[in-house]
Amino acid sequence: MRVTLIHNSKAGDDDQPSKEGLLSSIERAGHEVSYRSTGDDNWAAALEEPGDLVVAAGGDGTVGKVAKRLVEQPVPIAVLPLGTANNIAKTLGLMNTPLEELIAGWATAPRVKVDTAIASGAWGKTHLIESLGVGLFAQTMSRADNSHYVEQSATADEELKTVLGLLKEEISRCPARTITLSLDGQDISGQYLLLEVMNIQYVGPNLHLAPHKALSDGQLTVVVVHEHEREPLSEYLTACLTGHNSPAPFKQYQGRHLQLQGQEFGIHLDDQQLPYHCLAEADNSCTVTVNVNPQALEFLGSAAG
Repeated sequence: MRVTLIHNSKAGDDDQPSKEGLLSSIERAGHEVSYRSTGDDNWAAALEEPGDLVVAAGGDGTVGKVAKRLVEQPVPIAVLPLGTANNIAKTLGLMNTPLEELIAGWATAPRVKVDTAIASGAWGKTHLIESLGVGLFAQTMSRADNSHYVEQSATADEELKTVLGLLKEEISRCPARTITLSLDGQDISGQYLLLEVMNIQYVGPNLHLAPHKALSDGQLTVVVVHEHEREPLSEYLTACLTGHNSPAPFKQYQGRHLQLQGQEFGIHLDDQQLPYHCLAEADNSCTVTVNVNPQALEFLGSAAG
């Protein structure tokens, strides 16, 4: 196969393979490979003629950036999970397979159709690969980005635990937002500490918020944590910190079309943060619409399973 490799050499920790190592592994598997680093300003130009397969080697940010440029395109995406959380790879079932085996299995790996979503509001329109959120996780993202504790984490596991700790600290000071929600016409409004609209099963530091989310079910999974559930959320995060990453026990809804309305809230769109002033309309209210985009991408699953 003719393979286009998009590589983030800064993803994950120091144990990740080098550019040369990745190229060697792919060539040994019998593929012709074209390399582009995400550090190159024009890396996306490589996707204009991507060949038979696009390989995203990095974390969720890298996979998401590549995937957004291939929505509705016929070329499949193979993921080499080199990041910290690797939530997309976890949902695809790739994390228990060594990189060499993933590469060797590309020729026979199953092709997996994957839904995306389209979020729109005052800022414009954005494709979603992972999730959109309001509340605790969106608020903590900015703190994590500026935390020297995260920067000093030596390994991916340490970084995940640091972010889990930051989330737990934020529970007591994160305000619950009064959000008017309509999901396929059903009113699910409430006062929410956390709200996540999920395309995949995991978010952030491997929080298993949507354990039953199928990748091509044509549905959004909306996970909500109410104001009165601060203590259960704290207990869930404590369990995650001790290595028990069980499915989250919070209310979930499914539907194809979601509208959020409220006052003075920010959101995250995958790993991008949009503060209130990007969402505010003329009357200072915020309205965000999310629609599922069924089977808009194709990924390679694990040939081993």
